[in-house]
Amino acid sequence: MRTGQDSEDVYLRKKLSELSPRSKEGLLDDLKYELEWTRKNRRIQFFTPNGKQEEFVKIAQDTSGLVSILSSANGVGKTADIVNIFGNLIFGPQSHWFDTELFRNWPYPKRIRYITNPKLVEEIGPFHSEIEKWWPKGKYEVHKAGKNYFSQYKANGWVVDVMTYDQDVSQFEGGNLGLVVCDEPPPRGIYHACITRLRMGGLLFVLMTPLTEAAWFFEEVVPRNESRIVYASMEDACKEHGIRGHLDHNQIMKMVEEMDPDEIEARVHGKAMYLKGLIYKVFDYNVHVAKENIPVPWDAPIYHIVDPHTDKPFAMIWGYPDKQGVFRQVDEWPNEDFYRMHGCSFGIEDYKKIILMKEEGWNVQKRIIDRHFADIESVQTRTTIRQEFGKVGLRFNPSYKASEEVDTGIIKVRSALRYNTKKPIDSANQPKYIVSPKCKNTIKGFQRWSFDPKTGKIREEYKDFMDCVRYGLMDSPRLEEPIPDNQPRKLYG
Repeated sequence: MRTGQDSEDVYLRKKLSELSPRSKEGLLDDLKYELEWTRKNRRIQFFTPNGKQEEFVKIAQDTSGLVSILSSANGVGKTADIVNIFGNLIFGPQSHWFDTELFRNWPYPKRIRYITNPKLVEEIGPFHSEIEKWWPKGKYEVHKAGKNYFSQYKANGWVVDVMTYDQDVSQFEGGNLGLVVCDEPPPRGIYHACITRLRMGGLLFVLMTPLTEAAWFFEEVVPRNESRIVYASMEDACKEHGIRGHLDHNQIMKMVEEMDPDEIEARVHGKAMYLKGLIYKVFDYNVHVAKENIPVPWDAPIYHIVDPHTDKPFAMIWGYPDKQGVFRQVDEWPNEDFYRMHGCSFGIEDYKKIILMKEEGWNVQKRIIDRHFADIESVQTRTTIRQEFGKVGLRFNPSYKASEEVDTGIIKVRSALRYNTKKPIDSANQPKYIVSPKCKNTIKGFQRWSFDPKTGKIREEYKDFMDCVRYGLMDSPRLEEPIPDNQPRKLYG
């Protein structure tokens, strides 16, 4: 097993063989000085990929296909790998790991587009930090080009543009590219805009830790490129169990213990198997979740929708239809992780207090509750949940009736989420359901509710808030326009 130290020994032996004979002591002193200088100023020569990084470099050079994917756990070194791929293209092969025809003679336009999340482009962010760490000092230019971050790198006739997923799709149009790299899967619109920029020939790499934001990509793009995807787990970067790893095994175990159990599959193993059979594949966090918490206008006609239970808290959402026919979900309850909660001793009076505290100052127009559960008569009280709510002044309408009820509701929700992904989002092209970012349980439901791939049946996990959403949308909420003063009114006797 070779290590970074091994590569430095090779460097020393190579230099020894190249230089003219001198006293051994003096020669070694010179070489040590040169090694230290090179380590500080041209560290890229000493980059030693771990096994999975090396595997991705090999697959990425296969020009018979367009897309190559690294589906990686946290800590494997996605950013370091891509920065060194860039460096060995721009400055030529810097070590035997990259000494191949593609790196020696790049056949495509010498323009790279690197796209990532806005938080990762800061000067202390991973991309810029890795460039400073690996690229030759003083051999490249870096510019902000009107942005508040370093958005362009130039060297040896190459240009690397750094873009972020919050930019408008139109900004990804125009210009020929030779390489596009997406750090985490992009929204569909950006992905397709980038594909068309490779019309003169080129490659597209996607490096991701496949959390739920990767759902559409994992369902649609990955199946077409199964032979060009590398899966990397944390253990692949382990010093003990991996190839040329850099993480201590004990530290890996400590990190795993602190992780969200729902995210271990992606963050530790680099796989997103729970995304198979996702019901709302069209849901895109960058599109369907508002940038900030949605305010409630004083006159907004609020809908309150409830999915009641006995073994856990009621799931509740609030929202209103706007003038464009968009239903805006403003809040939910519980506001903590519903999917970890078990058991609940709340009674109707408790829920009344919670509901009225939420709704203070709101114009509540309609309340809807699951008719199946809420209209079952209690053996003890001989009343239903809906009747008990009525007794405390909260009058609920029963949820909709339909043949193939759940499927009908799913179709309605899918329709509300849909928009033209090939065009910019505006008032004429936008989804009809937007969620406030504080509605964590609803968002998680959209991202994870799925069919069981083995049985084809709908899973119960993450279903509760999705039931609320379909109950609300099946009621076709809309903003009632007032009748103009000059409009004749019908009179009824």
